Amino acid sequence: MRPDHWSIQIPSNILAYIGGIFIVLLMVQVVLDVAGREIFGLPIDGTLEIVSFYYMVGVTFLPLAYVSHGEGHIMVEMFTRKLSRPRLAGLEAVIGILCFALVVVLVIQSWDAALHSYETVEMWETSDDLITIWPSRFVLPIGTFMMGVYMVYRIVDDILIALGKRDGGKMQ
Repeated sequence: MRPDHWSIQIPSNILAYIGGIFIVLLMVQVVLDVAGREIFGLPIDGTLEIVSFYYMVGVTFLPLAYVSHGEGHIMVEMFTRKLSRPRLAGLEAVIGILCFALVVVLVIQSWDAALHSYETVEMWETSDDLITIWPSRFVLPIGTFMMGVYMVYRIVDDILIALGKRDGGKMQ
């Protein structure tokens, strides 16, 4: 059993719900843009850029902790199927530590890029105007940071199982 601590569940659920809201906003804007263009000859300016830089980024990165908690990432168990639970937990802890190191690098690099984007007031040119995109640059470090926080809970849980101090989610 994976950690179900409220301190990670509440923020990861909130970020997942915000990602869901972005999906709805994306669908509404695209439908309105297509309908406006086809029926009235008036598309919504900047739809491609708003969808690309705001909605898709939010949909992709905000729910990362939620997906991690539900073990929704792709896992291949071809070589680990026959391992005992403690050995499998030990292997998952080692892999978790390696993945956490990569997440830390991603958070740091994306945070630096977001700060640079903010400082330079990054904008993107649309067909007839400029759209501010620097706020969307902060979504990636926020989403990956929350995934990293969840990973710490999971690594600790796997270490406890590997050491025999936790079995099936219960402390011994």
